[in-house]
Amino acid sequence: MAWDGGFSQMKEESQRIFDKGSTVYWVTVMANVVTWQFCFMGTAGMVFLTSSLTGGICMTALLSMNVLGGVVVFKDAFDGFKAVSTVLCVWGFCSYVYGMYNKTVEEKARMRNKNDSSTELIPIRDGVS
Repeated sequence: MAWDGGFSQMKEESQRIFDKGSTVYWVTVMANVVTWQFCFMGTAGMVFLTSSLTGGICMTALLSMNVLGGVVVFKDAFDGFKAVSTVLCVWGFCSYVYGMYNKTVEEKARMRNKNDSSTELIPIRDGVS
């Protein structure tokens, strides 16, 4: 943008096209920049703390919310491509969450069985363990 003179076009856009005024335009642009930075830093933190798969799954969920937000807020057309992509995003997210739920349930059952069997191995003599 700096190389092609995009900032001067943004100045024109803020003065002529944006109907709320130049100040509101620049506040909106800066809020958008800060919000996107928080989003990407959160994703990087999630990848650092968990895995890149978890970060990708959450970004997929955000993608479908972005599409639905554009339809609701900006009255964008919800055609076949958007419907299919939204359904696939939601399906992928739900599959991942269901898989993690099953993995957690199995892990809890394994830990419970391990705790039950470990108490049986402790010999008890004359009421003292």
